[in-house]
Amino acid sequence: MSGVDITDHDIDEFLEDYNQRGLDPFMALEFDEERRTIIKSWHDVQACPGSGKTTIVGVKLLILERKLRSSKSGVCVLTHTNVARNEIISRIESHPSGFRLTQYPNFIGTIQEFINRYLAAPYLRSINMNPVRIDDDASAALMAGRISHATKSFLARNSHASISELKIHHETGEVKVPGFQKESPSPSYRNLMEVFYERINRGYFFYSEMYYFAKKCIQENGEIVSALRKRFSCVLVDEMQDTQKYQDDIINKLFCCDDVRMQRLGDPDQAIFDNMGGDSPNVTFNGNAALTPLKSTHRFPADIAAKISGLSVTGIGRLQSFKRTSHVTPHTIFLYTDATKTSVLERFCELLDVCGIKNQASYTKAVGGTEGLGGFISEYWPDYDKTKSVKTPRPQLLMEAISRKWWATETDAAFQYALLMQCILDLLRRAGVTENVGDYTRHYSSTSLARHLRIVGVYAEFKGLLTSWIMAGTPTQEIWDAQYHELLSLLGINAEERAVKDYLAYSESSGEDNEIAQAGAANVYRSASGREIQVGTIHSVKGETHDATLVLETKNHQYDLEKLSRRLAFMESQTISGKMNQKFARQVYVAASRPRRLLCMAAHQDRISPVVRTQLMQHGWMIQLV
Repeated sequence: MSGVDITDHDIDEFLEDYNQRGLDPFMALEFDEERRTIIKSWHDVQACPGSGKTTIVGVKLLILERKLRSSKSGVCVLTHTNVARNEIISRIESHPSGFRLTQYPNFIGTIQEFINRYLAAPYLRSINMNPVRIDDDASAALMAGRISHATKSFLARNSHASISELKIHHETGEVKVPGFQKESPSPSYRNLMEVFYERINRGYFFYSEMYYFAKKCIQENGEIVSALRKRFSCVLVDEMQDTQKYQDDIINKLFCCDDVRMQRLGDPDQAIFDNMGGDSPNVTFNGNAALTPLKSTHRFPADIAAKISGLSVTGIGRLQSFKRTSHVTPHTIFLYTDATKTSVLERFCELLDVCGIKNQASYTKAVGGTEGLGGFISEYWPDYDKTKSVKTPRPQLLMEAISRKWWATETDAAFQYALLMQCILDLLRRAGVTENVGDYTRHYSSTSLARHLRIVGVYAEFKGLLTSWIMAGTPTQEIWDAQYHELLSLLGINAEERAVKDYLAYSESSGEDNEIAQAGAANVYRSASGREIQVGTIHSVKGETHDATLVLETKNHQYDLEKLSRRLAFMESQTISGKMNQKFARQVYVAASRPRRLLCMAAHQDRISPVVRTQLMQHGWMIQLV
C-alpha cells in the first residue's frame, strides 16, 4: 500500500499547483503541522467545529486521485447525508482532478447510496426481486393506500402502531407487523401482510431494509467483498459520529482489513443523530478514546471557544482559535420569567441591532433542543410551526417552489436556485430517469445534471427557465403549460407518467397562502425594528455557520440549560455522565458552536441560581434579565 502514502512533498506540490491556479481568489490554501499530519496519516480524527475538516478531506482526495490514477483502484468516500456529500464535491469540483473523482472507479456518496448500489440492489436482483423505488415515504404511502378501512381503524386505535413500521427488520430479517407481537389469524394481520407482500413484489423498499439485504449479500457472496476491496483501496468516512452501529458493522466487514486504507473523521461531541430511530450508535468511533484530535477552529473567536469547552463529552479540552475579534462581544444569557418568556426573541434582536450584525435571517438563528409535547420552542414564539423545515424544504408540487410558497422570506437567489434544482431532481426520480456511469446507473445530482445538459446542448434553455421562475414568480396556467412541456422536453421525461403529471399540477397560491408564507415561511421571527431571525431546532442547524446564535432552554424530562448551567460556569470539571446529561451537552455544544460573532442563551431566572450567575459573569457572560 506504499503507493497511497502521502508525504509533505505531495502536500507542498499540491498547494503550489492549487494556489497558482487561483481556484480560490480570496485565500491561498495552506496547512499547519496538525492538519498535515491528518492528511498524511490514516488515523481516525476527532475534528472540532469549524476546523476545516471538509477542506482536509477534499485535499486528501485530490492528492490520492493523482497517486491512484495509473492503477485500477479508486477512492470511496462515505458520508452520512447528501449535504455532506455535496460539500465535499463542492471542494473538489473546480480542480481538474475533481471530475475524475466523481467517475469510475471512485465513489463519493452517502452510506445509504453505497449500500443500495453495491450490495443490496445486486443481491435483490440475484433472487429475482427488482428494487424499483427505495424510499420510506413512497413505501409507506403505497401500503397506506392499499389497507382496508377496518385495518386503518385498527391502526388508529393503537397509538404506537403505524403503517411505516410494516417492514423487514434490518438486523433480523423478520417482518415487523404494527399492532401485533406475533402471527395472528386476525383479518387486520392478514391484510397488513397482504399489502406488505404487494409492496415487496412491486419493488418498493424502506431505506433500513436495504441493510438486511446488504448483510445477506456479504454473507452469501464473498467475491463481492473481495471485488469492493480491490476496487476501493482507500476509504474515507465523513461525519462518522452520526453513523449507527448497523451501518458501522457493514463498513467494518467490508473495509477493515490489510488491503484497504481507511480513515474516519467526525466529532463525537456533535453526535446528535447517531441513535435516531431507536437504533444503537456506533462504538468503534464514538467510543474510541484514542482519536487524533483536531482542536483548532477557523469559525469562532477564542472567547466563544472558551465558553463551550466545558460542554465536551469527550473532554477534548480548550479549543484554539485562528479567528480574532477586535472588540468585546457581549455574549449574553437572557434570564426570563414565565411572564416574559415571549419577549426573549425581541431582546435578542435588540442586541443584534446594538452589535451591528447584518439583518439577514439565515445567518441569525434561535434554536432549541426539542419542540416538546407542549411546544417548548413555541412558548418563546407562539407562531412557531414545527412542520416547517428551514434546512430541507420539501414542496409537494414543483409549482409550490416556483410560487414562493417555500421561500417567500428568502431573498438569496442561490437558495432559490438550489431549491428549484432539488425539485427538478425529485421530478427526475419520479420519472425514473437516471444516468449511466460505467457499469451502473444512478440518480442525477445537481452537478451531474448540469454537466449532462451542457453535453446535449440545452443547458442555456434549462437555466433560462429556472431564472424566469426566480425573477417572475408564479406564471399563469397558460404560460405554465408551455413551460413545463419545455422542461420535460429538455429533460427527456415522458409527460404521461402519472407521478410526473401529479408533481407538475398547476396550483396558483391564493392571497391567503401568500400571507401565510410571508408571515411564517421557514419560521422567521420579525422584531419591532424589522430585524429577522430564523427559529428552529438544534438538529436543523447542524453543520451551519451563523453570525449570531441564541440557544433556547427547552425540556426533555428535564431543562437542558438548568442541568448544564454549572458546567457553563466551570463549577463542574468531572466527566459528563448519564445519557440524558450527555445528550443535553452534545446538543448545546452543537448549537453554541454555530456562531462566528455572538453567542447567546436563554434560561428561566428560577433555574439559574445567583451563585451560578456570578460565576458565569466571571467567565465573560453578560446576564440580562428579561
